[in-house]
Amino acid sequence: MNETRTGAVATARPPGEALEPLAARLRAADDAAGPLGVAPGLRASGDGWFPAAELTRPDGRLADLVAETGRRWEAPPHVAAALWWKSFSYWTALPVALGWALNRRVPLLTAETTLLSTPAAEPGMLVAMSEPRSAAGDVGELGAVIAGTLLRELHAPVIEALHGLTRAGRRGLWGSTAEALVHPLTTFAGDLLDDPGDAARTLLESIGEPVAGLVELPGMRRRTCCLWVTLGRGICPTCCVDDPGDAAPPAPRRQERRNAEEQRGSIGARS
Repeated sequence: MNETRTGAVATARPPGEALEPLAARLRAADDAAGPLGVAPGLRASGDGWFPAAELTRPDGRLADLVAETGRRWEAPPHVAAALWWKSFSYWTALPVALGWALNRRVPLLTAETTLLSTPAAEPGMLVAMSEPRSAAGDVGELGAVIAGTLLRELHAPVIEALHGLTRAGRRGLWGSTAEALVHPLTTFAGDLLDDPGDAARTLLESIGEPVAGLVELPGMRRRTCCLWVTLGRGICPTCCVDDPGDAAPPAPRRQERRNAEEQRGSIGARS
C-alpha cells in the first residue's frame, strides 16, 4: 500500500500526488537556501543510489562512510560517527518535519523505502524514496507514525550499528535526531507556524522517547552534544556547551589510527 491514512478516511489520490505539496516546498527551499541533501521531489535519479537498509549490513559500507568523515574532519572514530549521523539524521528528518508542518502529511521513510547517494558535491549526501508512501492524521497519530517509521525502522538500527562500530553514545545520536526534527520548523517552515518553538515541542512530545526532552524549547538548545566542538572549530548555535574549553579534546592520533573507522560527508545539519 503506497499511502497510509490514520484516523479519517483519505480521499483516493495517487501516492505521488499526495506528496507534491511537500515536494514543491522542498524545491523552493533548495532554490532559496540550496543545495539540500534531499533529492528533488524525493525521487532518485541517476546512478549510485542504495537502500538505507544496507547501512546495517556487515559489508563495510557504514564503516567506509564513517571513515571518510573522519578523514575529512581529522576526527576520531566516535566523533566521525556523530558527525556523519548529524548529516544523515538531518536530511532524513527534514522532509518528515516539513510535511508535518505543511499539511500534516509525512513521507514514510524506513530502511527499505529510503535511498541514499553520496555525491562529491556538497552537502555530500542525498536522500530519496524508492516509493512515495505517506501518512496523514492529527498530531498524536502522526507522532506515533513518525516514531514507528523514521525512528524505529530507520534511525534506531543505524544508531545501534554506529554504537557497535565506534562506541558513539546513543543518547547523543538521538539528540541529533531530535534537533533534526525541530530545526526545519524554524528554518523552512517558520511562515507556516504561529509559534515554531511551541510547534517543535508539540512534535517531539507527540513522538515521545527517545527524542522527547532532548532539546530545550523554545530556545532550540540541545541537551546532548554532537561532538563538533571537540574538534576545536567552534560551537554549533544549538550547542549545550557554554565554553568550548570545557569540551574534551580529540583522541590522540595513534588511537584514531588504531580505531580507524570514519567517513566523509558534510555535517549537513548546519552546525
